[in-house]
Amino acid sequence: MSLSSSDSLPSAPFGRALLLSAIAGVLFTAFQAPALGMEAPTGEQVKKAIHAAVDDLRGRQKADGSWPDYGSTTCRGGVTGLVCYALLQAGVSPDDKAVSAGLEVLKKAPDEATYVVALKAMAFSAASPDRYREGIQAAADWLVQMQRTTGAWGYGIPPESAGASSLARGLRRVRTEAQLRAAYERTDASNTQFALLGLAEATRAGAHVPIDVWRRVDRHLRATQLPGGGWGYVYRAADPQDAYGSITAASLAGLYLCAERLAAHELPDATADRAAILERGLEWIARRYTLDENPNRGAAWYYFWLYALERAGVLSGRRTFGDHDWFREGTALLVRTQNADGAWGARLYQNALALLFLAKGFKPLLAQRLEWQGEWRRDPRDLGHLTRFLGARVGGQVVAWQTLPSESALADYLAAPILHVAGRGPLAMPAATAQRLKAYVEQGGLVLFDPEGGDAAFVESVRVLAGHLWPEAAFEPLPPNHPVYRSAHTVPPAGLEALRLGCRASVLLTPKGLADAWAAADPERANDWLRLGENLAVYATGGDPLPDRLHEARLLEMPEDETPPRGAMRIGRVQHNGDWRSRPFAMPKLLQYLAENFGVSVYSRPVPVRLDESRLGTFPILYLVGHYTFSLSEAEREALKGYLDRGGFLLAEACCGRVAFDGAFRALMKDLFPDAALQELPADHPIYSGKVGPKIERISYSAEVAADSPDLDRPVLYGLVRNGHLVVVYSPYGIGAGLDGIRTYGARCLAPADAKRLAANILLYALTD
Repeated sequence: MSLSSSDSLPSAPFGRALLLSAIAGVLFTAFQAPALGMEAPTGEQVKKAIHAAVDDLRGRQKADGSWPDYGSTTCRGGVTGLVCYALLQAGVSPDDKAVSAGLEVLKKAPDEATYVVALKAMAFSAASPDRYREGIQAAADWLVQMQRTTGAWGYGIPPESAGASSLARGLRRVRTEAQLRAAYERTDASNTQFALLGLAEATRAGAHVPIDVWRRVDRHLRATQLPGGGWGYVYRAADPQDAYGSITAASLAGLYLCAERLAAHELPDATADRAAILERGLEWIARRYTLDENPNRGAAWYYFWLYALERAGVLSGRRTFGDHDWFREGTALLVRTQNADGAWGARLYQNALALLFLAKGFKPLLAQRLEWQGEWRRDPRDLGHLTRFLGARVGGQVVAWQTLPSESALADYLAAPILHVAGRGPLAMPAATAQRLKAYVEQGGLVLFDPEGGDAAFVESVRVLAGHLWPEAAFEPLPPNHPVYRSAHTVPPAGLEALRLGCRASVLLTPKGLADAWAAADPERANDWLRLGENLAVYATGGDPLPDRLHEARLLEMPEDETPPRGAMRIGRVQHNGDWRSRPFAMPKLLQYLAENFGVSVYSRPVPVRLDESRLGTFPILYLVGHYTFSLSEAEREALKGYLDRGGFLLAEACCGRVAFDGAFRALMKDLFPDAALQELPADHPIYSGKVGPKIERISYSAEVAADSPDLDRPVLYGLVRNGHLVVVYSPYGIGAGLDGIRTYGARCLAPADAKRLAANILLYALTD
């Protein structure tokens, strides 16, 4: 076979031995991708698979700290670099014995092969940019030097020393100096993708890479896209069938890396041209997506296909290719096919690449961008920069983002606490999507409407949509002391507007746009826009850790209207001129708990009621809640007083422990009953003593309460007695916040388990006293 044949040189990193093993028919088990609706693995199963793979790779390390290369002289150190990088990405410490020994081997590995030098840059950058600064820059310099004038890379054999090169000796078909020079001059997509990955990691670690390096490879990748949208291994005019999955996904990832570096150095026309090429490449993958094989390549380089698919998915932010959720399907496949020893394939590189797919893709989701029917924002740099800047700042976790097709199920919307709706032009929102948006907010999500470039048509359409979905609220400027400007950093007000819905500012509008500022920011250097993004993340999550990437969101469901069971009691939810609808799912969850655990027959939904209605006396219990100052009319106050004097029972709480509601409620009680007073219930009160429900001696509170009152570990309820009966129980700390499970930044509330116990005891007492 001559050197002009596309198969004469290996198409993956570790030398000709790998190609020969594939041609010889190395055993490969065809995988079936999980069908839509097939149960995905749990987060615990993925973690177990990651740990098993880490243990397996550790166990294959040689005594000298290296992992075996394929062939005695080919690409020395390549497998060691790949395994070190995979272990680091899986969370293994750079000071781990196995990793540190491997890094020492890499330091001594010769700079003579593109794969090896690129992997050195990747491993050193993942381990410690400071500790390995010189090695990272040296690797970057070598890769820059080895870039050909076309913009691509080959194996990196210097012509003047080809005869002495260990890599050259590994290419056994290459016998003459002329053939060696020809092999050196020839470039390919596989070497190029690894060179790009190495340079990208080195740049992020602080190494200097000339901008012209990125320009050349960007032009090269754009010019070599084949008809149909894919890429092939060898760059030449070729049939579209020469394109295949692993190389197409790798080339797409490379273009996204180029876009990252060139954004500030090119004209809009170049950006638009690249965007069109990227879309064609993404469409190529969507049309040919399969996990049965490497598309158009069969069993060859299957694990490179998985690794490249992960990189293309993460860098583009795409949750799906076509109808396929690539990460869920890929994890299901890898968890199902992992061997008992933690390995997947016969080769070390296969197991390292499979581990990289799991480890790099398994980051919890902070935000999703909605793919709506119009000019939704496709530039991934904004949320990409923000999540990179955040690192592990929010909840101690490294977080990720992805796009979300608008037709997705509500549970998929709830996979992330922030929904980023960005783009240009009127926001096209079918009724079904609009209702999912509304439900997402009711379930605790935060929507950020973000007009690209401050587009006026987008802003106006958002205002119209919000008026239809939330007619009870209106956009108002966020005050300078709002947590979005103060939670983690103090930043200047940025003109954000909010709809105040219940406990939170649940819908935000940025009339001038945030995405462009995030896209232009350097994620390695803090600025006020990135700090604002961190504030937003803390506000949306409450500062709590996020569930894992595969966590199945549980929807809060309002019980359907039904005929109350015979003899069932009904609880009235008091309507007032404040935010009386706060936490609509909290009381139904409590009533369901009472029915399931104590056999209490209560209508499953509290009934909204005004205090001046004639039916007030039909409710044995009233529930009054809110955040802000409220007031009652004279008729409503008289009706409430009469209801309590006749033996009715009122449960009230300051939702999220808000001071404004607390003051308003205490003033109301003092006005209605000047001869009585709210008094704290004693520790031996039946609500606590176990006379009704479980005995309660200790209570845990949210971090905000603990910060102000670190010694507080007992329940705090206030009561008011009329005619010898406790008729009012009031909690100055939020109870509902612990019942519905919705995260709320700054909530002064009870811990969930204790909120449920205490609220149940209050109602049991009211129903039996």
